[in-house]
Amino acid sequence: MSLEILDDRFMVCTDCHMVIINDDASGLDYSLDEDAANEREEQIREAVSEVQSDGSYIVAGDDDQNDEFSSRACDCCGTHLAGERYHCRLLRNAS
Repeated sequence: MSLEILDDRFMVCTDCHMVIINDDASGLDYSLDEDAANEREEQIREAVSEVQSDGSYIVAGDDDQNDEFSSRACDCCGTHLAGERYHCRLLRNAS
């Protein structure tokens, strides 16, 4: 089975990156109170599910393509908060 790259410049925020790569949102607890962290985690998980709803999936990309500081919207959750953007790829099984 081969994979098809749907998007090779899928750039995500730090929060989404934690969840996508490690399935872990515990880092949110450092900057948000418990209720806000839980709400943010839910937003991220819903965004990831929405992106992957067509059978595609998000994988880590090339660290050399990360943006150290960007105000570009996160391609996953849509946040415009400035910060690092991590390179990911959006893939799906080729037909």
